[in-house]
Order: sequence, then structure tokens, then C-alpha cells
Amino acid sequence: MVDRIHADEGSAANILQLAVIQQIGLETKINKSARSLTGFNGTTTVTVGTTDLNVYSPPVINSQTFMVIDEVSPYNGILGRPWIGKINAITSTTHQKICYPILGGDIDQINSNQAIARKCSAQGLRKASKHNSSL
Repeated sequence: MVDRIHADEGSAANILQLAVIQQIGLETKINKSARSLTGFNGTTTVTVGTTDLNVYSPPVINSQTFMVIDEVSPYNGILGRPWIGKINAITSTTHQKICYPILGGDIDQINSNQAIARKCSAQGLRKASKHNSSL
């Protein structure tokens, strides 16, 4: 289980922190390749590589390719349009929900909440502050 994952329909890639890959012991699964990723604010990050992992959105399991980065972020990962499209999800920022169809014609959903989002932002700010002070 990986927490602090952000679903972002504006992201053209799925992204995962290198530290997460190291913590779960899958560093050898990284296909080393440097690529440039440009964020919405124009900053560029160079990837460590890519890795394929299963994403479990109960009851749906599907394989996704993640760009692996070694950068400070409030999130451990970002699930972008590749994942959102693969599970046919509809995201709602207003309702902080992701709805997606499951077998049998039902709809399931993933809910977020404001307290967790604030915690992610606070952790990200602390990480960035520590990173900048060590430079």
C-alpha cells in the first residue's frame, strides 16, 4: 500500500517517487532511462527511469507504467491520465471523488478528504524546506 497518491487528470504520466520504490524493495525493477518531465509551473525534472506496477482500485487491478523521479513532493505518486483512462474513471475535484465502473454494471468510488490533503501539503512543505536548507 502506498499512501499520499494524487489523481491528476492534468498529468500526462503516472509518477512515483524513487523513495517509494526503494522502500518497497523494487529498485531493481526500474528500467533506467532519463527523460524530461515538465510540470505545470514550467520546471523540468529528469526521470530516473520507468517501472511497471499493478494499481489496485477495489475491485479493479491493472498494470500501469510509472515515471520514477527523485524529487521532493507532497505526494508519493501521481496517477495521471493513463490510469484514469484505463479504468474509465471520472474525477471530481469539487467532490474529491473518483468514480469508475466495475463488473456487473456497478459504479465504485475512491474518496479523499480535506484533512488528508492538508496533511500532504504540510508534509511536502516540510520536505521542501529541509531539502532547500541542505543545499
